[in-house]
Amino acid sequence: MPRSYLDYIATGQMTDLEAIKHNTVRNQGRIHIAAALAAHVRDGLPADAAAFGVLDTLAVKLVEWYGAAAAGEVLRHYAAVCERQVPAVPSNG
Repeated sequence: MPRSYLDYIATGQMTDLEAIKHNTVRNQGRIHIAAALAAHVRDGLPADAAAFGVLDTLAVKLVEWYGAAAAGEVLRHYAAVCERQVPAVPSNG
């Protein structure tokens, strides 16, 4: 499984322009989701509830776009990423 957009370019799965477009859209998605969660916190709302709503939507869309097996592979990859993270603040803190 390719690990970066450079891998997709090297294998011919993407052109330089496609990789730039995908990376730009990915980064904008991160920014917008982070802003939405920050807005919930600012408004005194439970941002974690919103995050789980996003995950629900993503899980459904990944299955729709890639099929159940590939969606599971993607989500398992991100579960491993989560397990490697060091919390910046205490849990729920």
